[in-house]
Amino acid sequence: SPQADALAARLSAVDIAPLATGLASDPQAQALWTETSDPALYAAVIADRTRPAKARFAAALVLRSHDAKADPAATAEAFAAGLQQDLVGKAYPWGKLWANPDGLGILGSTFIDIGRPAIPALTALLDDTAPRDSYLGSEEATEMRMRRYRVKDFAAFYLARITGADLPWEQDLARRDAGLRVELGAQRGD
Repeated sequence: SPQADALAARLSAVDIAPLATGLASDPQAQALWTETSDPALYAAVIADRTRPAKARFAAALVLRSHDAKADPAATAEAFAAGLQQDLVGKAYPWGKLWANPDGLGILGSTFIDIGRPAIPALTALLDDTAPRDSYLGSEEATEMRMRRYRVKDFAAFYLARITGADLPWEQDLARRDAGLRVELGAQRGD
C-alpha cells in the first residue's frame, strides 16, 4: 500500500543505532509513532520480505517500543537480520551471553519473548562466523573481545534459552562449535 511504502521509506532513513539501544526513550521512536501509530502498517512492513532489512528491523523496534506486536516469525526474521547485518553497529544490545548471568541484552531478549517461532530465523544464523564483539567501555570491551563472539554464538545462545538446551561456555572456538551442534542438534532431534 502507499502508506506502507511511505512508512518503509521513513524507517529506512532512521538512525538505527540509537533507536535500537534506546527503544521507547529514543525520540525517533516517538516521532515515528506520532506520524504513524497504526501497528498494522508496521506489521505489514515487517512481514514484507522484499523490504530492506533496515526498514523491517526499524519497524520491529518501533512496535517493541510501544508494546505492540507483529507476526512473531517475521519479527524474529527482522531481528535476526539486524544481528546478522550488524545494523546496530555494536554487540552490547544483543547481550553479553555467557559473560553475564542474564546475558540477553535489550535486543536479545526479543528472541526469548518470541519463543519457538524464532527458532527458524536463529537456526539460519548458526553458520555465520562474522564477529560481533563491539562493546562499550575499555575493560568490558577488552573482556568481550577476548570471548570472540560471532553471529552464530548469539544465535546458539538464544536457541539454547528457547529450547532449554544446556550450552555451557567454551573458550576454544572449535570445541564451542562442536558443542553447539551436538546440543542444539539433540534439541531439534537431529
